[in-house]
Amino acid sequence: MKVLIIGASGLVGSHLLRSAQRRNWEVMGTYHNFPQPGLIPLRLTDAVGVRQLIREYEPDTIFLPAFRSHVDYCEQHPEETYQVNVAGSVNVAIASGEVGAKLVFYSSDYVFNGRNGPYRETDKPDPICVYGRQKLAVEEKIGRLLADFLILRITVVYGNEAQGKNFVSRLVTTLAEGQVLKVPQDQIGSPTLVDDIAEASCRLVAANANGIFHVVGPERMSRYQFALEVAKVFGLSGEKILPVTTAELAQAALRPLEAGMIGDKLVQTLNWNLRGVAAGLAYLKQTRAGEYVSI
Repeated sequence: MKVLIIGASGLVGSHLLRSAQRRNWEVMGTYHNFPQPGLIPLRLTDAVGVRQLIREYEPDTIFLPAFRSHVDYCEQHPEETYQVNVAGSVNVAIASGEVGAKLVFYSSDYVFNGRNGPYRETDKPDPICVYGRQKLAVEEKIGRLLADFLILRITVVYGNEAQGKNFVSRLVTTLAEGQVLKVPQDQIGSPTLVDDIAEASCRLVAANANGIFHVVGPERMSRYQFALEVAKVFGLSGEKILPVTTAELAQAALRPLEAGMIGDKLVQTLNWNLRGVAAGLAYLKQTRAGEYVSI
């Protein structure tokens, strides 16, 4: 298997890289803002460069976790982020079709309005913020452009990464420093270990699966509940985790509150289960120090 991972220095991409390498697949990875050894630079907005790289490498599968994922920044800069998130992803989709590669795109439960989750793959999307609308736009464009694709919706992703930007990494650092952290108690989601997302991705590709899959952990809880679980597993006090409402945070973008997703389709397809929160956090604590090395 010959694979290309666009955005291989990020949280999902770095774990995809490891999962593919463990399978002895031939792997090429790219980065944009965060260079890592062995990765090559690529801008999604450079349509010529994207096409040239894909045509020269001729991968069997292209994983596309790269996305400008700061939700509030997307809300405040819709035109700028559209060029990267939507137009850039379409550049990859078009080039994928030209070489006959399967495209694996990573979407989100932000494509839903968050009024009646958890959601299945068959539920109708209705995004309420720019970030969610951009994710849905890419989903729809991929569906029109390609016959061979996977759209993997993920949410509340946590795990080890060199940049330490995800919720758990920031939470552990903040609590260890004795600082107060305000966490919404009305945002409900499905915490998912990134290692399991990468493994599920590779298993779906190996199984020649196609279409939309919700790749999520089996439990659903509020961000506040999840934060308390993190503090418990890492032996930190939860006293400085303050429950607040989303409205109190006054964020630029609306969040889908009653969200999260159901991953039954994935489990049935692969006959394999993703880890729950307790097992995922225990694994994260066990591996945390060793995972912060360069790729």
